[in-house]
Amino acid sequence: MPLQKQNVPLSLNQGINTKIDPKQLPLGSFSNLENINFDKEAEFNKRFGYDEVSSQGIGGTALQSVTGIANFKDQPVWISKDQIYSYSSAANAWVSEGSYDSVVPKSKVIVQNGFEQQDLNCAFFNNYQVFAYISNSELKLSILDGDSDSYVLHDQTVPDVPSGTTTLSRVRMAAFNGQISLTYAELSGTTYSLQLKQFDLEGYIKTGLTLTSGTTLAPNGTNAFGAAQAVSDLESTTGDALHDLVGGDAFLAICYHDDSSNDLRVKTVNESWSLSGASDPFGASSIAPQYALDCVKLSDGKIAVTTVDSNDVVNFAVMTGGGVQNLAPVVIEDVTTVSGTAVTTARNVTCATLDNISFEVFYQCYQTAPWTYTIATGTGAAGATANGYTWNLPLIRKATHNRSTSTTTVDGTIARGVGLASKAFSQDINNYINVIRESKLHATYFTMKSDGTVQAKISQGVAGPLLGTPRVRANDSTAFYNYDGSGNPNAVYRIASLSPIPQITSEKYLFVGGIQGKIVGDVSNFYSLYGINSSILNFSNEITNQTASIGDNLHFAGGQLKAYDGNVLTEENFNYPPDNLIVTDGTGTGVFDEQKTYSYRAIYSWTDAQGNIHRSGFNEGGIWTSTGTSTLANLVVQIPTLPLTQKSNVYLELYRTAASGTVFYKTDSDSSATQDQTFNPILNYSGYDMIQFNDITPDSTGTAPLSANEIIYTTGGVLENISPPSCSIIGSFKNRLFLAGLEDKLELRYSKLLSENVGVEFNDSLSILTSQVGGDIVALKGMDDKLIIFKENAIFYLSGDGPNNLGQQDNFTEPQLVSSDVGCSVKNSVVLTPQGLFFKSSKGIYLLTRSIGLQYVGAPMEDFNHLTIVKAELVAKSNEVRFLTSDGPCLVYNYFRGFWTTYTNHRGEASVMIGDIYYYVHKSGGGNKLYKQNYNSYTDNNTPIPMIIETGWMNPVAAQSAIRVYRMLLLGDYFTPHRLKISVAYDYNDDYVESSLVDVTDYTEVYEYGDPGVSMSSTGTMTKGFYGDPGGTTGSYTTAIAFGGKNVMQYQIRVDFKKQKCEAMRLKIETVQQAGQNGRGVNLSQLLFVAGSRGTEYKIKQSRIFKTT
Repeated sequence: MPLQKQNVPLSLNQGINTKIDPKQLPLGSFSNLENINFDKEAEFNKRFGYDEVSSQGIGGTALQSVTGIANFKDQPVWISKDQIYSYSSAANAWVSEGSYDSVVPKSKVIVQNGFEQQDLNCAFFNNYQVFAYISNSELKLSILDGDSDSYVLHDQTVPDVPSGTTTLSRVRMAAFNGQISLTYAELSGTTYSLQLKQFDLEGYIKTGLTLTSGTTLAPNGTNAFGAAQAVSDLESTTGDALHDLVGGDAFLAICYHDDSSNDLRVKTVNESWSLSGASDPFGASSIAPQYALDCVKLSDGKIAVTTVDSNDVVNFAVMTGGGVQNLAPVVIEDVTTVSGTAVTTARNVTCATLDNISFEVFYQCYQTAPWTYTIATGTGAAGATANGYTWNLPLIRKATHNRSTSTTTVDGTIARGVGLASKAFSQDINNYINVIRESKLHATYFTMKSDGTVQAKISQGVAGPLLGTPRVRANDSTAFYNYDGSGNPNAVYRIASLSPIPQITSEKYLFVGGIQGKIVGDVSNFYSLYGINSSILNFSNEITNQTASIGDNLHFAGGQLKAYDGNVLTEENFNYPPDNLIVTDGTGTGVFDEQKTYSYRAIYSWTDAQGNIHRSGFNEGGIWTSTGTSTLANLVVQIPTLPLTQKSNVYLELYRTAASGTVFYKTDSDSSATQDQTFNPILNYSGYDMIQFNDITPDSTGTAPLSANEIIYTTGGVLENISPPSCSIIGSFKNRLFLAGLEDKLELRYSKLLSENVGVEFNDSLSILTSQVGGDIVALKGMDDKLIIFKENAIFYLSGDGPNNLGQQDNFTEPQLVSSDVGCSVKNSVVLTPQGLFFKSSKGIYLLTRSIGLQYVGAPMEDFNHLTIVKAELVAKSNEVRFLTSDGPCLVYNYFRGFWTTYTNHRGEASVMIGDIYYYVHKSGGGNKLYKQNYNSYTDNNTPIPMIIETGWMNPVAAQSAIRVYRMLLLGDYFTPHRLKISVAYDYNDDYVESSLVDVTDYTEVYEYGDPGVSMSSTGTMTKGFYGDPGGTTGSYTTAIAFGGKNVMQYQIRVDFKKQKCEAMRLKIETVQQAGQNGRGVNLSQLLFVAGSRGTEYKIKQSRIFKTT
């Protein structure tokens, strides 16, 4: 029977479909499409290309590598590892606008019970977080599984360690030789003894060793712990029993302040668990760690040693892991000679290096009194000792020592009012320190870069204490506990050792700190017991795409919420409000009545480049009651400065009540007659701790009475402004900024209603705690009248307008459940479109419609579900949603046609729409580059873009039917020179066994308007000239567009197949362009196959035929 030939058209009116088995795809479906968009129905067009954006800064400087891109008022913002840059179109260059790190903490309370945990230390070992500490006079361990966050041990007492009458302190911990090494100081009577103890964590977990001690240093038999071994007596007469512990690849180094020599000594433990004798690394060059000691293992195995000696001199040296001098001690700084402060001593020290050549040394210093600027005299000096607090006496200084040049540069004070909270650590291109600002109500840890800029906040308002100090008591009878003001450091309380910051991955680091818990004491003298808080500092780029525009500022999520106003990047609001105001009697008579009470409040204020004013919360205290019998002409007010800020021109606003009043008015003049808050506001002198203002403003008399002045913004019950917490998720909705990804992953924070010419403002009461259903909050997005809350495995929505700025009339609904089995797995995959919200779930890409229904639109793209989506954008001009990935093609959905395609050469880190232009951070082997869509180009930065089409397995009759495919006809439009590579696979074998590279100029006829025809010269050369053609070409057809008309292309090609008999065929068509062929190439309209079939099944090989029995 002759074959029944038929024409089988393949319409180009479909997208990719990987959901269906390729052998069963409906005829005409595609298994792969690359670099195709769907401008017209039933036509495939090549996508537009990209141009690289210049990476040149002002003055020709090179920018740091781009990691993110954002949009501020239709201008691109370049985000790098630790800076942001704005674009100057006039200069065609980028301008640095401030410091920014994409770091965010994730915290978990480890222990918080009826006891206080002290001497905190942490390690990361074999994917376990290990915490050692003193609690209830016992040495204890808590251990978390790094994957599940579940406890392996919780508050476990270390066996055979003395307690009770023996005081334990200075716990140190390091990983060595497959075990956890612990050192600690035992104080029995007046003698400090340094002890070493081993713990076989893997043996306990995997082989069932018991939590008992053996008889040797190394755990043996059935014991998970070894016996404690005495290392040495520690110097404690003039020092403080200092020691440190460093775990190397083949050694454990114990560095300590030896009692007999009053100098640094080192003992080592080898892999056979043998403890060496004491070595004297630096000989006659004493580096006695009298007041501080820090030892850090370097990448080359050596150990950097930093100390503070008995003369308050900071010293630095390097030794080998075996305790042999490598770099002789050098003096970093004598802190007693520091000018411009009241510093007299240093009590903690640490260092870090990125290259083992340049070392940054950080040291915590103390002042005898706060450094105070007096407005009346215009001078600064040490204030009264009685005015000292935990937040105005300490400061941190930095110096840099370069080994290669043997030079030391003292960088000076980088942070005031804070103390060191951990050892320094290095991450990528920066060194960092964790610090603590301790105050009664606002104790907070801060992660700082080495220049002192704050990048993250941890345990906001509940951190502490400042290492080695008790909490601040309510009556402030003893304001500061580290220094007694008589020149005898540590007279009452010692300074605890600094915990290291273990590296978990290249982007994650572990920090342990205290956290306030149970309140104990009586009415006049209460304080909080401190527990243990673990924080993982995540420096990955996942938050660089988390930005939101509101209040004429662009906000950046992170460990510190930041805002860009078009001029500078700063912290949103302020890191903390003013602490205690100190009000004392002034002089003279006439203004302040006897036997009356006056209350003061101070706030920080700042006006951004958009004209919005930002105000902080206010102080506690500041109440003055006259005990005399006569009036006073002035009152002396000490106002705390704001040293930790990236803002310039911050002002201090001082308010006061009238005698025994309740309304706070802005005070007017200082006694110097040069300070008038109305016309000459009080500037924040950040190089000082306090500013002294002599208030002479009368209540209601005179030319400038108090009652005529501005009232404080909280008047009438307006909520006080509180510094926003760290966050990894932000979104704007109904004139508010919403925050999630907080230290409590179920909590939502939102701002007050935005007011005209006022910055974004937060208050702790504006908070919503979501249900545990669905896990942590992953993303937020406003849609119509609802805020959609995406969780890991569920979706909720919030509606209503929320409370007013008094915290009243809150009509926000409880979050309503939308789905309990579909959530969002990638925060940056959420994008709003005319159809609703698209997002990536663990199952694939979904659409949440505007009617709050779920549609699974990602089924055709399931083969791409393994890719990491870093950002999704709506490209309305093309009716597209683009899902940028970091490890594969960009996934593109045309929501008008409902088709999917992919864009190759398109791996990226971040993307943004600016107007109708798509920008993205392109990943390549040569480093990240910023690309910008060019609607007049068909190359990626001058690299031709291939257009690729792959069909599924085709059989016009039925699968496994015998067919014969004779040929294919291809129809389209020619635009610029290119070739087509056509490849064919047969019979469900995915290998393409036939191919043909077609130069389409041989198959395409070109007609030009005004073509005069072909003429021959006397030499026999063919010439085609065109009407208006300035020159024409010789020897071949031209493709230049002639004046007065355009090219009309007939693009029709036939391909005859070599192998024709088969049961299925699969086709791949790709455009190929050589160097210089950078144009559009072709649009494809249709494929037509000529095929025949007898209607029989495909003949199977005899070897594959079987019979049943």
